[in-house]
Amino acid sequence: MTKKNKLGELLIKSVDEALKEIFGETGARIIYDYLREKYSLKREEIPERLEDFENGLEKILSSGAWVTERMALKNLYSDFGLEYRNKANYRFVDHVAKLKEQI
Repeated sequence: MTKKNKLGELLIKSVDEALKEIFGETGARIIYDYLREKYSLKREEIPERLEDFENGLEKILSSGAWVTERMALKNLYSDFGLEYRNKANYRFVDHVAKLKEQI
């Protein structure tokens, strides 16, 4: 498995965990349904369409998107044995890009 594929799989897993932990199974399903309907974004496409994911999450969750994104990033960094540190002016997509460079 390539690093890109592993990152993609772990990113989806991390997003799943964050959504389910914060909103429960039903809430996570509603968010995924919203992303699919409004952005034509399927769960498995999140790694390739991070901008759409981030925008959709912010649209449905408003300021709550930040909490969800940070939890997903903490999970993701942890999966690679790294510690997540929030950086000023970094968006979700920026953190994922930085992680790609590190692995």
